[in-house]
Amino acid sequence: MKKFLLPAPCHGPTRLTLGSADTRYLTRVLRLREGDAVAAADAQGGSYSMTIRRCGRDACEVDVVPAAADEPAAGPRVTLLQCLPKGRKIDLIVRQATETGVARIIPLVSARTIVRPGEDDGRSARLVRVAREAVQQSGVSRLPLVEEPRELASLAAGGWGTALLFVERPDGDAEPLHSLLAHGPVEVSVLIGPEGGLTDEENALLSRAGFHRVHLETGVLRVETAATFALGAVMTILQERDAWRPAQDE
Repeated sequence: MKKFLLPAPCHGPTRLTLGSADTRYLTRVLRLREGDAVAAADAQGGSYSMTIRRCGRDACEVDVVPAAADEPAAGPRVTLLQCLPKGRKIDLIVRQATETGVARIIPLVSARTIVRPGEDDGRSARLVRVAREAVQQSGVSRLPLVEEPRELASLAAGGWGTALLFVERPDGDAEPLHSLLAHGPVEVSVLIGPEGGLTDEENALLSRAGFHRVHLETGVLRVETAATFALGAVMTILQERDAWRPAQDE
């Protein structure tokens, strides 16, 4: 179900005036008119009902009422740590990651990425817009925090919860994904490397930082496919943990 993403939380019945961009979305994309209602959410996942009161060409007035109860919690907070790919592939990755329900997306600069922090091409603002559009289109309950790019070496400080590094080829250090998620972690971080892969030094750094190596049996995946595939596997296991865990424990 599509949702409208509110600019800020509303702590009670509220009347808001929305600008031209939001008005176009409501009237041209959702095809709503005066008197129509639509589900809404804020960036923290709060649920609302929003009714269009008056609508003009460049602005509209809406009434917002908090829902009787927020939607059920989506489970553990999942962070995507994505080494920046070439071009605008990151746009698709952010869109699809948002649709899976991640809480945070952190672009990374590794030894084999081409872009570097500080190259301001409007990327950060664009990715926030992409995430917002994905929330409204997909109806997920939460807008992920899309952070500024950081160096991969900054992950050495730890604090990434159950940290997973998805690797392209199997090796003796890879661990089963189900086993890593069986304990019901509160925080999960999923790291996807760049097109050229990680260096030996980067792999060693991540190992010291507590990242577990995970290999899923697939063909060679494009970087934008790898992120979605890995997040889909993680989210499915987390959501169905109570269903498969009893059989596993027998």
